[in-house]
Amino acid sequence: MTDPNFTLNTGKTIPAVGFGCAFGNWTDDTEMQGFRPELAWHGVTEALKAGYQHLDTAHCYGTERHVGDIVGRALSEGQVQREDLFITTKLAHPAAPPHVAISHRLTWNWGSVPDIQQRVMDDFEASKEKLGMGYVDLLLMHWPGDFVNKDKGFAREARLAIWEVFESLVKRGDAHAIGVCNFTADHIEDLISAGRTVPAVNQFELHPYCQDPELEAYCQSHDILVEAYAPFASGAYGILKDPVISEIAQQTGRSTGQVILRWQLQCGRVVLPKSSNPQRMAQNLQLFDFELDDAQIAKINALSPKEAKRSTVDPATIP
Repeated sequence: MTDPNFTLNTGKTIPAVGFGCAFGNWTDDTEMQGFRPELAWHGVTEALKAGYQHLDTAHCYGTERHVGDIVGRALSEGQVQREDLFITTKLAHPAAPPHVAISHRLTWNWGSVPDIQQRVMDDFEASKEKLGMGYVDLLLMHWPGDFVNKDKGFAREARLAIWEVFESLVKRGDAHAIGVCNFTADHIEDLISAGRTVPAVNQFELHPYCQDPELEAYCQSHDILVEAYAPFASGAYGILKDPVISEIAQQTGRSTGQVILRWQLQCGRVVLPKSSNPQRMAQNLQLFDFELDDAQIAKINALSPKEAKRSTVDPATIP
């Protein structure tokens, strides 16, 4: 692909490469696990300087205020225009395990609140206030349910209730598009079979060691764009040193990170790399002046193990 944008089922365009605004550690148990929003001050500032127009944050990341402040300064100085930016945020992240440092005020189990729809609306208003924006370009339901709930009926009704709020935000103009995150085909089918708005996006963990061709085919059949988060497995599994990917990097004269991102794009996915290194940030945008051939694509596809190597919870465990 040579076009740096994809088109959503709403007709709106979305930059094919976004900057992930979750900072912290999820994979190394020798360090504190959880979010480190203070790292966003440098990271998001450098991302804007590098030319990123697509910023992907979430209510639970604790970085909405950072994104809002940094973008606000850029807007005030005339460096960017709001219409040229694509801002994504996410709501309804379930409570995290106790060892993960995430604010309990930003995450909650769906069965623990008296009114799910009111909580989602309140969280959205808080997100919009932190961002300092009148609308978001894309609003995602962060997870399809609680990590501890095993009641399929409750989870389905809760998803539908949250989705109804999302639909109302589109009607109000607060969100220009709505989608889901970490959803399986069954989770999405709960929405579609109820006659609700088809999600514009399904964002889930996707990298050479964590592939799901069946889910991608399902999304494609319903005109749902796939977004790949953790394209480098959040630093786990040594993916950037994989010998197959390293060989392709030598053949193309690119970094292993660029090869992985180019593979994602050629497979039709929006990709969301994250880095704190300005040089790598710039590299991660330099993806549209080379292509992988069919054999190279096939070699990376073949790296998928029988059991996916994930950096987070398997969404299939959520009913």
